[in-house]
Amino acid sequence: MKPKSFFAGILSLLMLASCTPAVPAETEPFVLPESESAVPETVYEETGAPETETEPLIRLPDADTPGVYFIDSFGVLRKTVTSEAFLTAADRPVLCITESFGLEESLTVYRDADVIYLPEECTWTNTLTICCGENTTSLSAASASPALLENGCLIIDAPNAALELTVGNEPDPVLLDLYSNLAACNGVDLSSGYGGKGSAVPASVTLRSSAANKPYEGVSLQIRGNTAEVQFPLIVQEKDITSAALTFYDGNGNVLCTEKLDLREAHTITITDETGGQRRYRLTSERLSHNLPVVEIHTDDGTPITEKNTYIHGSLTIDGTSYPMKIRGRGNASWTQFPKKAYRIKLDDGASLFGLPQNRDWVLASNYADKSLIRNCVAHTMAASMSNLEYTPTHIPVNLYLNGSYLGVYTFADKIEEGNGRLDLKGNDPEGKSDIGFLLEIGWDFDEENVYNRDYFDTELIFRIFIKEPEIPQANTPELLFIKRYILETENAIVSNNGWENYIDVDSWVDWFIINELTFNMESSFYRSCYLWRGAGDKLKMGPVWDFDMAFGNHYGDLPGYDGWCTTESTYTYISENWMNYLMQYPAFTDRVKARWNEVKNDLLQTSLDAVDTYSAMLEGSQEQNFAVWNIMHVSVGAASVNPARYNTYEKQIQYLRDFINTRWNYIDTRLNGEY
Repeated sequence: MKPKSFFAGILSLLMLASCTPAVPAETEPFVLPESESAVPETVYEETGAPETETEPLIRLPDADTPGVYFIDSFGVLRKTVTSEAFLTAADRPVLCITESFGLEESLTVYRDADVIYLPEECTWTNTLTICCGENTTSLSAASASPALLENGCLIIDAPNAALELTVGNEPDPVLLDLYSNLAACNGVDLSSGYGGKGSAVPASVTLRSSAANKPYEGVSLQIRGNTAEVQFPLIVQEKDITSAALTFYDGNGNVLCTEKLDLREAHTITITDETGGQRRYRLTSERLSHNLPVVEIHTDDGTPITEKNTYIHGSLTIDGTSYPMKIRGRGNASWTQFPKKAYRIKLDDGASLFGLPQNRDWVLASNYADKSLIRNCVAHTMAASMSNLEYTPTHIPVNLYLNGSYLGVYTFADKIEEGNGRLDLKGNDPEGKSDIGFLLEIGWDFDEENVYNRDYFDTELIFRIFIKEPEIPQANTPELLFIKRYILETENAIVSNNGWENYIDVDSWVDWFIINELTFNMESSFYRSCYLWRGAGDKLKMGPVWDFDMAFGNHYGDLPGYDGWCTTESTYTYISENWMNYLMQYPAFTDRVKARWNEVKNDLLQTSLDAVDTYSAMLEGSQEQNFAVWNIMHVSVGAASVNPARYNTYEKQIQYLRDFINTRWNYIDTRLNGEY
């Protein structure tokens, strides 16, 4: 049967409701009134509310449109489908939805009703279900928005009914089969597909762990027409997904059936009621990853990662795409002290991950000591807004699995190195004929195999300056001596206050100072994870910034009142004696700091607080799963200083972060602008 025109379909529905012969559309089309003044006199159902109340009122059918309930809001829809007049109408009523509005909840109408949906755009995310009795053998529906039926927003549950459907084009029987339980639609038989005449409907489900032989918490079931979706939490292990024992229950808690299924695939399940009636559902599953991407790592043969200097081969999977790679541990104190480990990944071939520039090297930071789980994300977002920091790594929160086990919330980041979209060490001398670009890291941690004047060197003020790039094959090479000489000359210029502008890129040092001070990042202030770099023929730049899990007031060695510079006035000697300690004595530098602060301070504060809100919202569900695995909210972790007794919930941890940013911002603003 070819679909009739849209307005002809509406007309036929209205005529069905009035039980009078249909008038041909071309001679007397139905036209929706253009304004309230054009609508016939309205009859309202009594609600008992005063006339001044804004509670929606139902416009009951009148003589001109018998049997038709006009709906222009969710409130009117909800009151209509629960009203006595609608539920007890002798003739089948018509729901004529005249405005596009969101459904605030899913609604089920327990009687037969024809439906007209006029707006061109559908904004529904919940469902409107028309649930008919076994005596309903025919229904009609018309819609200007095919998405209503294609997405399972409008569901017709009438197993004995033939539906006459008017949409812009011929309805897709496959989609109708997934969502609406019908005998037929527009002449197409649907009785042999999903659905059926069984009355038992699954209302809940359990998924059992094969290891503990007990159900996981947080498993839910969503029924949409003939589609059933099992949603299970992140902590469900892979072995329990591939051989899942699912038990389905009705609304009274009675067992309907138990199935053993591989949840990586779609299945058909059949539910049988007490009389033997059956209904078939298409069963799909979804891991409750909330708003975070899922990253899966499988090492060859499930080999554990126990070393941070030895790679293990395996695969990395993101959104169903797998990449051959190798992986090892990474980090300093975080590797040796914390059970939640950080990792470094090297792909076999470069790839663009999460939209970042193509590369081979990536990092997974564990953020174990950061109970907000977002300090790195927030700080790197702040730094990315500072234009004089030429490159800032991107940190993306993800849910991580290793060999099928959930490890919690991590941040996925690009590794600090020379490469596509990262650092350009070639600078003004791309051939490297007369100058050398380099990347350095000031790092307190020390491995026995490090060799002085090959892997690292010292100055009078700074200890253990590691050469990350270029690779130095042996001690005292010309490259090493060039790098060391440049740093020593820079230090001498800073200490003597003589010509330091010729050696350092002052703008980058100022932006680096502002970011590390606003976050009070003492850990990365000339102690560890403090990076410097220089493009060949250029000046020495501070950055890229890195490692903020112990920042924002999360280190026991912080100044108690946070009323000083963390890079120069810390109680720790290794921080107090450094290059910044000298520069902050020179008006030529501090004037630049003040001017830059006043230029960016308002935008930087807004960026900071917006980032806290954005990332904490993204983690709203995943953080619960993370702390189900790592039950540390009520205990102290490492050097972290945030009081676990006072800030014993995730919400309190986030509020602490917001309060810290505001308080620290006010201190810096007051000090730089002369009130200290």
